[in-house]
Amino acid sequence: MSNIVSLDSDLDRLARQLEHEARVLVERKRDGRSNTSKRWIVFDLEFLFDRIRHDAYTGIEGKEATDEKIRWPFHQVAAISWMSLEFVSGEPVPRIEGPCLLTADDMDERAMVAALFAAIENDPAAIATTWGGEVRDLAVLRRAAASHDLRLPHQLIDGSPHAKARLDLCRASCVQADSVHLPELATAVGVPSKPSPSEEIGKLCEAGDWSKVREQVMADVLTTAILAVRHLAAHRDIECHQADTVMAIADAAVSAMPNSAFARRVFAPWARGQKAASGLKGVVYRAAA
Repeated sequence: MSNIVSLDSDLDRLARQLEHEARVLVERKRDGRSNTSKRWIVFDLEFLFDRIRHDAYTGIEGKEATDEKIRWPFHQVAAISWMSLEFVSGEPVPRIEGPCLLTADDMDERAMVAALFAAIENDPAAIATTWGGEVRDLAVLRRAAASHDLRLPHQLIDGSPHAKARLDLCRASCVQADSVHLPELATAVGVPSKPSPSEEIGKLCEAGDWSKVREQVMADVLTTAILAVRHLAAHRDIECHQADTVMAIADAAVSAMPNSAFARRVFAPWARGQKAASGLKGVVYRAAA
């Protein structure tokens, strides 16, 4: 019986993969892109904790509860941001959409998740890209889809962490080395990242400090997008003018959030510095931050 179940699962997985690949081909043919472009959609989530239900769980389980940490089943989506990058053969800079930004001060979890799913599903050729999304974000999204009667976009259906329709940049960067945090790698390679400490974001969500939450979730998308461009170029998946690409991402961020202190005062000046440095010859020395 177990072999029959396994065979059925494998066939179902193959059918879903073939369906997705067919949709990608149809989409490319419809848009006239053929195989001349590659697309990635970078997204990030922030969370609130469902403390009432977690307290109920620990009350029921008592000492048998796993630990005091509030784990992903009790994480409620509080903010989502995403940005798409399309690299077209022969064009030095990607075509950019977003960043888009949603928070719980004006939308509930179902509406935010549905909007993200629609953005991903409507771009079937795009690779869903996260930093460490396989560890928590995708689990929360699967829980949200099941809880709110939503359909997962095709890129998120395959449960394998190595699914071709997704890129977890943390996993792809670290491979068998120790996993690292987004700001850890960003700081090491000189890319601006989180305006607030990582451990503070949950408190900011619970306090309803939505201006800082918006800054944080958008900053994560921008940082991940830059690291993704560098990673993809190094692995020969894309060709682009990196300094111009960085500048284009910064311009898109400022256009989407003109009042963002991070976008205007941190990310855009850094991008201009990258652009200026790209025109210099020899070694460029920078003062320590």
